[in-house]
Amino acid sequence: MIRIQEEAFDVAAELERLKSGNRDIGGVTIFVGSVRDFSDARDVAAMTLEHYPGMTEKALQEIDAEAHRRWPLAATLIVHRHGRLLPGEDIVLVMAASAHRDAAF
Repeated sequence: MIRIQEEAFDVAAELERLKSGNRDIGGVTIFVGSVRDFSDARDVAAMTLEHYPGMTEKALQEIDAEAHRRWPLAATLIVHRHGRLLPGEDIVLVMAASAHRDAAF
């Protein structure tokens, strides 16, 4: 599942959605990327992320497909935000689920 959105995401709710109805999942790896308050030793007040509808989804679908080709994944989730984000806000959520933890990592 891939979503591009402006609104914040809830990691726990997304995990439940990923696992819902899938009893094959034995391990889930979760990555959350967040806005930092500095970059190259300079303060960051906010970050504005733009995206090109269609192009962004296609690029993320290619990444997702490559992960499924390389590892025996039961499910994946990518949520990427766009718009104006403040330091501390989450930008991206990636989950990889598999029957065993080795494939999820």
